[in-house]
Amino acid sequence: MTAVIELLEEGELSPTAERVAERARVSERSIFQHFGDREALFSAAAVRQYERIMPTLRVIDATLPLEERLDAFVAQRASLLERVTPMRRAALIREHESETIAGWLNAARRGKAREVEKVFAHELSELPDESRATVSAAMVAAAAWPAWESYRVHQGLDFAHAEAAMRTTMAALVGGT
Repeated sequence: MTAVIELLEEGELSPTAERVAERARVSERSIFQHFGDREALFSAAAVRQYERIMPTLRVIDATLPLEERLDAFVAQRASLLERVTPMRRAALIREHESETIAGWLNAARRGKAREVEKVFAHELSELPDESRATVSAAMVAAAAWPAWESYRVHQGLDFAHAEAAMRTTMAALVGGT
């Protein structure tokens, strides 16, 4: 599992069993005896990634002033998205063919959407009913991995500028500065 994660972090989005075995210093046969198939191996790597990332995340106090919540939320989300980018790129390649990976991605998307709605519940609750869902959806999208990929890759922003772009967008949506 560690070998898979390392190869993904190095930019190898679809490492072969041969490459994984070479990195892990085991035989391909050993990999398949332990994991059964590539699906099981990548699923185990996803669990390992989850176990590595989750302890680094903190609940953001929804009672903090808006500016403090924006700062805390964006700093944590930007750091998270930066860390998961290699695994996310690889997962997106397989999402359409793997129920396991699709399930992990969908759970992550739902969880991150709930986090946005929880952290900014006060501001969202003050919006008119007819615009609340739209603003919430825009906030979820602005803080999601595809937006981060756009900032970092498509627009070529460094980490600090990508983080600032995310914060500016989030602040604009909830009336912060």
